[in-house]
Amino acid sequence: MFGIGDFARLGLVSVRMLRHYDAIGLLRPAHVDPVSGYRFYEADQLPRLNRIVALKDLGFTLQQVQTILDERVSVEELHGMLRLRRAQLQTQVAGDMAKLARVEARLRTIEREGDMRTDDVLVKRIPSIRVAELTATVASMTAEDIGPVGQPLYPELTRRLTEAALAPTGPAINYHEDSPDGDGTIILARHAACRRRPIR
Repeated sequence: MFGIGDFARLGLVSVRMLRHYDAIGLLRPAHVDPVSGYRFYEADQLPRLNRIVALKDLGFTLQQVQTILDERVSVEELHGMLRLRRAQLQTQVAGDMAKLARVEARLRTIEREGDMRTDDVLVKRIPSIRVAELTATVASMTAEDIGPVGQPLYPELTRRLTEAALAPTGPAINYHEDSPDGDGTIILARHAACRRRPIR
């Protein structure tokens, strides 16, 4: 028999791990001293320990390892588990390779420009929203031209939403752009996200 320390060295695992395997019933010691509680293992338990280490190295959980070793898994099921594990690893590798490519690209940028930009634009997808909008034309961007035309837009937009049984879901937003006619006038727009009012 081997003491727990010797058996751990033979199996290339830690003593703490052997104690854990004992606690969960994955690998019980062959004998436990009733007085000292010291664990002893036999040589014929080493193949099971080696299989545990090998299956863990493939990424299986200890619960899966125990199921496999206790012969509750058929060859076909084990084949399926290994194929699933392969797919998981391929996905993980692909993700890591994409990250590696971004790191290498950033390194090349730093080496070429001598600094690291922190103002990069990150494009993200957001859910689509429903928007209601009113527009008007003003002669210029001065307050004298914008105020009389722009101020009534939001109350009118609110009125029309109410008539259409729609409710604003966020703050109103204003924006301005040059008229597509190129006549020097400005298009003033005010819009708000909206949704159908609940039926009471």
